[in-house]
Parts: sequence; C-alpha cells; structure tokens
Amino acid sequence: TSVFINAPAYTAAYVEHGAEKLNMRAVIGKTTNQTSFFMDEIEQVDYNPYWGVPQSIIVNEMLPRLRRDPGYLDRAGYEVTDSKGRRIPSSSIDWGQYGSKVPYNVRQTPSEANALGELKILFPNEHAIYMHDTPEKSLFNRDMRAFSHGCVRLQQPREMAAAVLGTTVDHVVQKLAQGHSSERVKRRIPVYVSYFTAWPNAHGKIEYFADVYDRDTRMGLAMKKTEESRAPAS
Repeated sequence: TSVFINAPAYTAAYVEHGAEKLNMRAVIGKTTNQTSFFMDEIEQVDYNPYWGVPQSIIVNEMLPRLRRDPGYLDRAGYEVTDSKGRRIPSSSIDWGQYGSKVPYNVRQTPSEANALGELKILFPNEHAIYMHDTPEKSLFNRDMRAFSHGCVRLQQPREMAAAVLGTTVDHVVQKLAQGHSSERVKRRIPVYVSYFTAWPNAHGKIEYFADVYDRDTRMGLAMKKTEESRAPAS
C-alpha cells in the first residue's frame, strides 16, 4: 500500500496491496519551483487548513504589493504575527523598510479562497512538500500542469484523504463540516514523489511523458561525459 506521484505524468495514484485503486490528475511545481523527488511516509490529514505562507512568497510575491497597499493582507483573510506570536494589523506595518527578509509570519485562514483548499495530506519532509486541494480547479483541465510552488495539488483530494485514512469520503465530508481539525494516519503508507518520463500504467503498458524539468536531457549529458571519461586513450 502506497501513494505514487509521477511528476512528468502529472498524476497521483493510491495503490493498495499492489492494485491501483485511485489515479488522479495532479498539479506539480513550476520549472522555477520544482517539486523535489524523495520517499517519505504519510502521517496526517488536515481539514480546513491554515496556509503558512513561505518567506520566499512573502518577499517575492506579496511584498511589492504590500508596499503600495499595506492593508491588503487584512482584507484578503491573512493573519500577520510577530516573532512572539502577537497578531499585528497588516495596515500598521511599514512594509517599505523590508527587503530580502521580513520579520513577520503570515498565514491564510481557512476559507474557500485558501490556497490549500479544503484539506492537505502531510508527510513532513525537509522539502516542505505535501499534497493538498486547491481552489484553482481549472488547472486540472490542462495537459501541462506545472503551476505550483512545489507542493502537489490533487484533483480528487477527498478521495485520496479517505483512501490513506482507510475510511469513506462521507467521513471526510463530515470532518470538513466540523471546521479546522487534524486526523492521524494510523498505518504505514509510504509516498513516492518520483520523476519517470517512461512508466507502465495499471495495465502494464509503457506510457511516455514530456521531460518537464529537462532532467532526462541533463542525465543524458552526464552519461555521455561519463562514457567519454572512461574511454581508453587513443
């Protein structure tokens, strides 16, 4: 039993006892914010999650607007806190004095507009990557789906949450109706965040996918250089 994410295929699958039970479209990281590739274990599902905005997004995407419109975060459903956890109105901060480092924490409260949607599935790792819902449903209709900051957005988050928890979608819906909460995954479920431009589907047929991060090209060059370095001198 495992979850298998293949970035070039833009898919996430839930496999139980070797059989694929779910296979859904996914959105992965942009080429400038690539999804890392690693193996971990799923630990928790968060319902109606808060989104802790990474410092990189605060600096690169929010700060330019905040310099013009300091109250933007207050109106958009974000909470700003200082290093001691005290709430501070965004409008009261002189954002123009900050550059590459902002000494505040910003998080988005649960809502329909929340960047994580209605739930996220956690497997804590050094890359800060997890699976989650999204309000941007239209992106799943595209063939190329590299649009995130690195995390994996799921087309069917309720179904995936129910699968890893070993429960039903009705249970997930009930938990969502109760507001913000978390539920631990009580069994060992590895998650493989992978990168294969050729991979067999559930029926054993090999499928081929575009090299979205250009990794195959770089691998090919590395193999060529290795062969050249090992070639006997003429």
